[in-house]
Amino acid sequence: MEDLIKVLMASTIGGLTSAFLLKTWITARITHSIKNEYDRQLEVYKRELDRKQKIELVSELLAEWIKYSSYEVMPKDHRTKLNNLSFQACLWLPSDLAKELSKALQLRPEAKTIFEILLLARKLLLDDETLPLDLTTYWGIEFETNGALKTPNHTQSITPSKP
Repeated sequence: MEDLIKVLMASTIGGLTSAFLLKTWITARITHSIKNEYDRQLEVYKRELDRKQKIELVSELLAEWIKYSSYEVMPKDHRTKLNNLSFQACLWLPSDLAKELSKALQLRPEAKTIFEILLLARKLLLDDETLPLDLTTYWGIEFETNGALKTPNHTQSITPSKP
């Protein structure tokens, strides 16, 4: 009888130990699986945020660049801001986009329009080509005068101040 009790006790202890180890292993596997999934989602979110920040950089640089007409004096702080944005663009944007942006900022004859550059940024950074060029809107300097047009221009050639 004593042997039977020892065997039952050993079996019970072995079973409880096995159950505890199995529970611990399953908990660790589930925790690790959930952590991996959240890490993947965080990485996707970070990449998406990075893309959006790069597109914002392009739009901010172009908006600042066309802020003054070529006939207006550019204040030093505006020039400094343009230089800062331009340098960031050269550092962080994909090469094709940085090149096209630089051509436009330098007013090169072969440069794309700002609208084409914006759509190139959409294509390269978001992999989206669904927005047509003619639906890119621009409110020009003519809106600052009395008798301004009621609707904005789109896809027109813009000649902003020279950096």
